[in-house]
Amino acid sequence: MDTTLVIVTLVSLAIAVGLGVVVWRFYREDRRRTDARIAALTELALEPETHRHLPEPQPVERDRGFRLPPPREATADRRSFSEGGRAEEPDLPLRPSAPPAAAPATLFQEQEHASPWGARFVVMAGLGLATAAIVLFALTARNSGAAHAPAPATTTAPVPAPGLELLSLRDTRQNGTLTITGLVQNPRDGASLSRVVVTAFAFDRNGSFLASGRAPLDYTTLQPGDESPFVVTVPASENVARYRIGFRGEDGRVIAHVDRRQAATAVAENRP
Repeated sequence: MDTTLVIVTLVSLAIAVGLGVVVWRFYREDRRRTDARIAALTELALEPETHRHLPEPQPVERDRGFRLPPPREATADRRSFSEGGRAEEPDLPLRPSAPPAAAPATLFQEQEHASPWGARFVVMAGLGLATAAIVLFALTARNSGAAHAPAPATTTAPVPAPGLELLSLRDTRQNGTLTITGLVQNPRDGASLSRVVVTAFAFDRNGSFLASGRAPLDYTTLQPGDESPFVVTVPASENVARYRIGFRGEDGRVIAHVDRRQAATAVAENRP
């Protein structure tokens, strides 16, 4: 969970930094274009005005032998009639009067527009606040969940009961049978045992299994501190290189045992 929150925070910071760089580059480019446009317009406004003087238009004589009659004085209604009875319209001006020229100050004046960067910065700030709110909400939810989570129950591993102690072990081979005898003791701090069975497994030199045998202890019940001899036979004696014994309870579970034969031999030798 901590790794996920750290990754989300780092990604959010990287996105914010990347967007900030992009916005800064756009802002710088826009400022550069605006400055270049203002400089160009200022340069055009400072250039001196040049007027081209065109020659006055000359009337074209279509026929040198023909001359127009002199204009007659206009009547009260400014209309005159020709000899054929046709009404003559008053003359129109050849060139209309030119409109007043615009002042140079207003000709190259740039209209001011509101900059869009204010809205862009507002959007960027909103995105940053939303990301920070999401991260804080996730951290708060995690901390509250961890606070309300039940503490794990502490379980104590059961202490295994001490097994039997093997005090002596002998074997004899006769008529194709391996006979194993020994003596076991239930420790003083052990539990009461009943109907304990001895198992024996025989193996050859290569470690291959040959045969097995089983027999109960001589005493059916072993109280803490009690001893019991046992005898178990295995139907194999010629190729047996080694054997292994074990103990099982009345429910079939394996009972651990500790080899105390060296300690028992040392005690017997030290007795007077």
